[in-house]
Amino acid sequence: MRGAFLFWACLGLMAAGCHREVAPSSSRPEGLVGQTLPLLASPALRLTVAGTLGGRTVPVVLDVARPLSMVSQECFDGGAPAPEGTVRAPEIAGGFRAWPVIPMPALTVGASRMPLGSAGLSGEKPCSVTLGSDVLEPYALTVDPLRREVTFTASRSREASLAESARSDAAREVYRVELSREPVGDWPLLAAQVAQGDAELTGPFVLSTREPFSRIAVGPAEAQGLQPLETAANLPPRTFAVDSVDLAAGVGVRPLVVEAAGRWDSPSSLGRLGPDVWGRFTATLDAKGGVLVLRRPRVSAPEAAAPATSTPLETPPATSSGEATVPPLTPRQRCSDAQGTFSEEACYGLHVRREPDGGVSLTGAVFRDLPEGGRLYLEPVSAEGQRVESGCAVGLSFPSTSRGLTTQHRLPWPSMAQTLPACHASLTQAKGFKLSLFEEGSQPECPTACAFVTEAATRRTVCECQPTPLGEGVAAPSRKKTSREPPPEERELEPEDPK
Repeated sequence: MRGAFLFWACLGLMAAGCHREVAPSSSRPEGLVGQTLPLLASPALRLTVAGTLGGRTVPVVLDVARPLSMVSQECFDGGAPAPEGTVRAPEIAGGFRAWPVIPMPALTVGASRMPLGSAGLSGEKPCSVTLGSDVLEPYALTVDPLRREVTFTASRSREASLAESARSDAAREVYRVELSREPVGDWPLLAAQVAQGDAELTGPFVLSTREPFSRIAVGPAEAQGLQPLETAANLPPRTFAVDSVDLAAGVGVRPLVVEAAGRWDSPSSLGRLGPDVWGRFTATLDAKGGVLVLRRPRVSAPEAAAPATSTPLETPPATSSGEATVPPLTPRQRCSDAQGTFSEEACYGLHVRREPDGGVSLTGAVFRDLPEGGRLYLEPVSAEGQRVESGCAVGLSFPSTSRGLTTQHRLPWPSMAQTLPACHASLTQAKGFKLSLFEEGSQPECPTACAFVTEAATRRTVCECQPTPLGEGVAAPSRKKTSREPPPEERELEPEDPK
């Protein structure tokens, strides 16, 4: 075992009479200030919460870059209400689009009735409601990627936010990124630098909360020397594998696969930055206040090298003489806990929650760099905290990446009932999970951030992985250096050319 560590404000013109107000509910408060809501469980970080539309439970997407709130046709079993008119709204990639506007049934999010009298009608599938800046502008959203929660507070001035975030924090690094506003669409913009080898693309990007993946415009990127990944049959570029995306020096992600936008006609931005970048931090997004505040645990440099071994997180197992054995640690970055104390244990996070249907979801995080990837092993436990003997190893696998990657999964996930039925049955009995062991190196069967289960009897491993711009669980090919001539000792072993 190598290196193991145990343990709307719509800007188009709306037809007269399109907007109607909804009378406030007498039983539910108006507004979201002070509420903390769980995000719907998803391997990748998505700003989607549960809501109720006319008595029907619906996913509600929080989209600070969309001027107009939307509802999809799929949310109306008997057909959507007749449009009251149309609205022409700007799109972040450039241009405008006309949307039918319909009256909205009562929408509740958390404990609040949303003052949304009408919304644009989309053909999106399946059913979803999107809250745009017409609803979200009064709020600052704080997103906790480990707990997978969003907290709503009142928007404040940039000066007030900067003053508060400038206070010393012994436990966390705090970064303040100023936001500007797009002159036509009014969505938030921030500066970023994308690097690939010696090529760099620097400029404004849209701060996006809707899609999990960032996206860069193909034209400007290629003009600066960035090369997209090849596609079959000379299809248009779909992705870029970049070395880094930074909001400031050392504040970002490395490496990263981003989407390639073939049509991006906006003169004011080079693409969008999504949760795959800012979601590496606990992030406060205040578009109206013009600031993005990013927080993450502090790290300390590793100490001198030591033998690669493993160490338990909790009480270590005892030897035959009754003494606990604690092998020395492999040197790695250490992380600060909430009190400002540095340890390796603080570099690993786990949050377990019960879902409304009674299932269990968990989120794992690694707050230090993972140059070789890593595996975070978990122990299933009962409601009383006792270990559940399952005959199956359970864990989370992380690829080679920089600090702050999180992944969330339901355990067991549904398809496991077919692939590993015995493990599915035993893990269904678990009411929680605890951290057990960290080991360097990602799980070979799991190329991205994944949950994995290995059946001990058959040694078969199955994974549920985060999607990437390349597809579900598809990792980017490694960017290797150009080929070199083999050294003399290797050339001596090569067969001679035929004469």
